[in-house]
Amino acid sequence: MNKKLLISIIGGLLLCSSIFFMGYKRVETPKELYRVYLDGVSLGYIESKAELEAYIDEREDEIKSKYGVDKVYLPNNLSIEKEKTFNKNIKTPEEIYDEIKDIAPFTISGYEIKIKGVKEVNDEEEEETYTKTVYIYVLDKDIFVDSIDETIKAFINEDEYEAFKTNLQKQINDTGKIIENVYIKNAITIKKTNISVENKIFTNKDDLSKYLLFGDASSEKKYVVKTGDTIEDIAYKNKMSSNEFLVANPSLTSEDNLLYVGQEVNIASINPAFKVVEKDYVVEIQTVEYNTIYKDDKTLVKGKEKVSVKGENGSIKVAYHLTKENGETVNLESESSTVIKQPVDKVILRGTKESMGGGSYSTDGVVANGIWFWPTIKPYRITSPYGYRNGKLHAGVDIQPTNGKALNSNIYASNNGVVAQSGYTSYNGNFIVIDHGNGWFTSYGHLNKRLVSVGDKVSQGQVIGKMGATGHATGVHLHFGLWKGAKPYYPGSTSYNPLKTLKFQ
Repeated sequence: MNKKLLISIIGGLLLCSSIFFMGYKRVETPKELYRVYLDGVSLGYIESKAELEAYIDEREDEIKSKYGVDKVYLPNNLSIEKEKTFNKNIKTPEEIYDEIKDIAPFTISGYEIKIKGVKEVNDEEEEETYTKTVYIYVLDKDIFVDSIDETIKAFINEDEYEAFKTNLQKQINDTGKIIENVYIKNAITIKKTNISVENKIFTNKDDLSKYLLFGDASSEKKYVVKTGDTIEDIAYKNKMSSNEFLVANPSLTSEDNLLYVGQEVNIASINPAFKVVEKDYVVEIQTVEYNTIYKDDKTLVKGKEKVSVKGENGSIKVAYHLTKENGETVNLESESSTVIKQPVDKVILRGTKESMGGGSYSTDGVVANGIWFWPTIKPYRITSPYGYRNGKLHAGVDIQPTNGKALNSNIYASNNGVVAQSGYTSYNGNFIVIDHGNGWFTSYGHLNKRLVSVGDKVSQGQVIGKMGATGHATGVHLHFGLWKGAKPYYPGSTSYNPLKTLKFQ
């Protein structure tokens, strides 16, 4: 081989080698790294996600100690995505930790409980809705289960509830009550998740039970009992129902419990996070009160009265299904009734004879302490008393017959008067207001039918409507109210408890 050819071959090989190495630099392989984002904003790259997680867990001993956990996790708003990149600007776990420790709360493993349909009050419109969703966080779901059980006992007799759960209720032989069902009305979901330590996390049953009963408000607001105080009076003055007062004071079991001067009681308003529904079956003997009938007698001087027939109460055995929500009766469905003894009406002769000395007779039952007519058929049950419920005044009593004749049963005028209102509202449904003179009015709400019009004169015991469930009503009943000064809810009107103000026959 000649010298020139050899030099050409060597030169060619060197040129090919140079081209090869230059091409190798242009196709350099990218490195696999992890890109860290906080709320969608990039913080940079790290080599290992596991190393960052381990570093955070190692540094957060304070969180572990506070909640009694053995591991701390990344913030929920921190995301880490694997990427292939030529970027060589790699951060250490310590650098990322220093950037996020004061602005992104770390997380611990636990459970998120979502409760739908929680009560929400619109103060401006004074309207209650059940559209709120509440989130509760616990480390152990058994804490929530146990707290639910404790909260249920605030609304249901503990012994009766335990007998129901263990299937040890005594069957009804003659009269009595059994619990048919107990359940939570709200939709509740539980899921395992990493919880931000920025949230309120419940670690024990007692704290969670208080929250489930009282909400975010303080569960402790004390009142010192004074001379003459009763549970009913204290509850009313603090815009509570007697049932709400008893829930806030579990050591007191009945509205009739005696209080002593200097005793401290809790008057914190309850705001349950859910509705406990209790369905009962009740068989009982009820008294059927007699009616009083007035008859004119021309032999008696006007203004004089004489008892012609002495009234006698009757009795009836009734069976019905009762529905309660958080201890308050919301519906009653009669099943059967058996008359044991018919009542005997009291008959009073009322004089019509004119007297030389004159005389007068007042039909104003409040002023004259006269007898007022019960506005529904008998027997009955007061399903919701006069007083405060959820901080709002229930200005009247709810009455439901217990003998199976509720819907379209008669509603009676409680006394003589003139119909001042007869109409419909979304809350009261069909309603009637009667003006009895001297500033006194009675109101009749949720009627199925109205049988009188504005301006009609009505007499005591006259049928003015039929019982129903129109308007904002959970079941068939009569809402019966007593007012003075002006028509109900008008400026200058004041409501009274009809059961304590009037004398009924």
